[in-house]
Amino acid sequence: MKTYRAVIFDWDGTLMDSTQHIVAALRSACADLGLPLPSVEEASWVIGLSIEAALYRLVPDLTSERMEAFAERYRAHFLSQDREQQLFPGQDAFLRGLHQRGVVLGVATGKSRRGLDRALDALALREVFQATRCADEAAGKPDPAMLEQLLHELSLEPFEVVMVGDTTHDVLMARYAGVDSLAVSYGAHSRKELGTAEPTALASSVGDMQAWLLART
Repeated sequence: MKTYRAVIFDWDGTLMDSTQHIVAALRSACADLGLPLPSVEEASWVIGLSIEAALYRLVPDLTSERMEAFAERYRAHFLSQDREQQLFPGQDAFLRGLHQRGVVLGVATGKSRRGLDRALDALALREVFQATRCADEAAGKPDPAMLEQLLHELSLEPFEVVMVGDTTHDVLMARYAGVDSLAVSYGAHSRKELGTAEPTALASSVGDMQAWLLART
């Protein structure tokens, strides 16, 4: 069985139970601006992308002049739900346990730096992750830039790392960076959709994901 020295996690929908909050915020922002309302499935698909990429995917004819207004409304709706957002049950203890065992941990997320830092501080998890990268610091998923920067910062080779995420964007980013991937189907993308991206492995629950990683780190 292959083992890994490091695990890089996506954030929303993988560690944080926030998928429904993101979908609701995106749809509410569309409603605020009188734009066509995307379906839940359409809004779920863009989770993990940078906010700009997500908005252009949802509203292809969105003008650059309205982009700032859309982003502002999205953030307002998302932040209004901040207190309701929590890690999936068991994730806090799991992450701390990996850290205590000496596993190198990182985050590659479509969130902004400000958004991720706010979450890390609220959960007192900043010291658990040795390095993190956000969509406003590198090209967004599925471009491999975030992962490649993390590998360089942490002095890791691709074969030493596994990427864990809930979207095809995560799986493809890992592939482009030469990194194995564990896709989880309890987040934004379905098991069937994740399978089309051909991850190294696929887990259906938080417990399955944790067990898979514990056996390989």
